[in-house]
Amino acid sequence: MRKFMALLVVVMLVGMAGSVCAAEPVKIGVVMGLTGPWASIDTPATNGAKLAAEEINKAGGVLGRPIELKIVDTKADEGETVAAVIRLIENEKVSALIGYCDTHWVNIAAPLAREYGIPFITPGATHPRIPERTGAWLVCFGDNAQAAAIAEYAVRDLGLKRGAIWVDTAVDFSVAVCAYFADALKNYGGEVVYEDYFETSWTDFSSMVARLKEYQDQGKVDFVYVGAIPSNCGLIAKQLREGGVTVPMLGEDGFDTPLLVETGGEAAEGVIFATHMSLEDETPIVQGFKKAYQEMFGTAPENAFATLGYDAVKVLAKAIELVGSDDPKKIPEGLAQIKGFEGVSGTISYEAGNQVPNKSVAVIEVKNGKFVTIKQVTPEYLSDPKIAK
Repeated sequence: MRKFMALLVVVMLVGMAGSVCAAEPVKIGVVMGLTGPWASIDTPATNGAKLAAEEINKAGGVLGRPIELKIVDTKADEGETVAAVIRLIENEKVSALIGYCDTHWVNIAAPLAREYGIPFITPGATHPRIPERTGAWLVCFGDNAQAAAIAEYAVRDLGLKRGAIWVDTAVDFSVAVCAYFADALKNYGGEVVYEDYFETSWTDFSSMVARLKEYQDQGKVDFVYVGAIPSNCGLIAKQLREGGVTVPMLGEDGFDTPLLVETGGEAAEGVIFATHMSLEDETPIVQGFKKAYQEMFGTAPENAFATLGYDAVKVLAKAIELVGSDDPKKIPEGLAQIKGFEGVSGTISYEAGNQVPNKSVAVIEVKNGKFVTIKQVTPEYLSDPKIAK
């Protein structure tokens, strides 16, 4: 009898798995820059999405149907981005799109998805005006939150008040986060001594370094805040230190990449930046994610963007469950209902009319080549999103 019951259980489980596999999949498009300057954050986000989909499918899928990710590398190319979005919607018939960890690419992809009536979720693009401009939903905090967290930490914890700000004028994200930082710094009693400007394609920052060193040597600045992206944050750190700049270097989540230490080397020591969460967190949800990621990809999660890609798929699946349908017209209704969702990257809630979750910010410092968490901050002050273009 026991053998019969055991066999019956096995048959039932196999049948259930088979029915999930046989069911029509819920198709989700994923557009990311897996090659090019954003690869070091978009790739972990994509891997996180893959892990989430696998876990959901092993647990029975969503509404009894498997999730099928349709992933396209758009290669940091605007034409590829447009083509991929259209192809995924028209040919693949996806129910939703997940994409990018940078504002520029969301600004291209999400409005196009909105024209087709397809919901768009971004794991890591942080401009708080993205929903207003594109209709997309954020899983991450807004730039005004991460900028305020570093400003608050600089002034209150480190006693740094006089700052220079380096803005990458070729990147929407840099322009925005630097504007929010300047506003928050003033709110906390600090002062922007001067701003300097560069572009993503630059490889020589010597003139900017020389100007900053002159201000430093005259005792006019306490730190520099740099609106860098993954591909140039390490290079900037290296050239700053080689040029004799010794004041602290502060930054944002564009620094949350292995490239900071790989390129910057010893110059990256002491760099302080904001990011989405700490992979050092000992909570079961973070440790479980790290273990599963390691098992699936053979490496530890590279940065917090891996958790954001994971949470984006989980949040989308939850929204579909809440409305009982993967109809693109109904999914936003489900997203709007999400409250207190415990993601790996933090608790996600969408308050009435707001598609940017209110989340805490991790303050990280590079120590001995490792990213060490200094503190988790929920900033007291948030800049008006409209301050930035």
